[in-house]
Amino acid sequence: MGNQDTLVTLEFSAQDADPEYVDEQLRLLIDELDELDLTGIEPVTVGPPPPGTRGADVVQLGTLLIGLGGGGALLPALIGVVQDWLGRRRSCTVRMKLGDDEIELTGACDDIQQRALEEFIRRRGE
Repeated sequence: MGNQDTLVTLEFSAQDADPEYVDEQLRLLIDELDELDLTGIEPVTVGPPPPGTRGADVVQLGTLLIGLGGGGALLPALIGVVQDWLGRRRSCTVRMKLGDDEIELTGACDDIQQRALEEFIRRRGE
């Protein structure tokens, strides 16, 4: 991802889910996000592997770093894809972080969540 990207962190969680389920669900979300014109979708790493082991950096389970491009104009589309994806799952949430701002999305599409999303998008446009 480039230096001019607007970066969004997505943290997926599911109540009482095992790591395999989380990984599987995240792959399904990535498949849907691939339809957007994003500049990047990468797993978030938490550092090097433990001493004495070989391999790449350790990946933080259920967390993605999304590149939206310079202006962040894709933020509403990203939110729409995540909401649609969450609507087809039970007991799942996605915490979306953009800079110091964050919002938690659930599969429920109620007025309170919709107003919070509109405010989140408005703040990012300022």
